[in-house]
Amino acid sequence: MKFSTLIAIIFGLLTSMSLTLIEADHKVWIHNKITAGTQTSVQALLTNGQGGQFASKGAIAHKGYSLTIPDNVSFYYLDFAVNQGISEPFTRLGPITNDGDKCYHFHGTLYNWRVLEC
Repeated sequence: MKFSTLIAIIFGLLTSMSLTLIEADHKVWIHNKITAGTQTSVQALLTNGQGGQFASKGAIAHKGYSLTIPDNVSFYYLDFAVNQGISEPFTRLGPITNDGDKCYHFHGTLYNWRVLEC
C-alpha cells in the first residue's frame, strides 16, 4: 500500500468520525434544600394537562436527584411537589425547551416552599 493511500484512508476516517453527531439525553438536576426530613418529588410531563408523564423522581431532603429528558422530547413541563402534595398540590413550570441540562432547587418548609432556578 502506498503511503499516500494510507494517508488518504486515515484522513477519510478522521473526517467521517468528526462529522458524526453525538446525541445525548439531557438532565434536569434537582437540589433538595427544603427543611430536613421533608420529601420532595418532580414529574416531567409532555402536556400541560393531565397525563403525559414520562419521568419522575423524589428524595428526602437534603439529597439531590435528577430526571432524564430524552432527546426526542422537544419541550416538557415539570411538576414540583413537597410530601406528595400535602401542602400545595404542585408547582408547574413550562413549557421548557429541551435544549440542554437544567437545574432547579427547592427552598422552604413543608407548608411554605418555592422552586428556583440554580
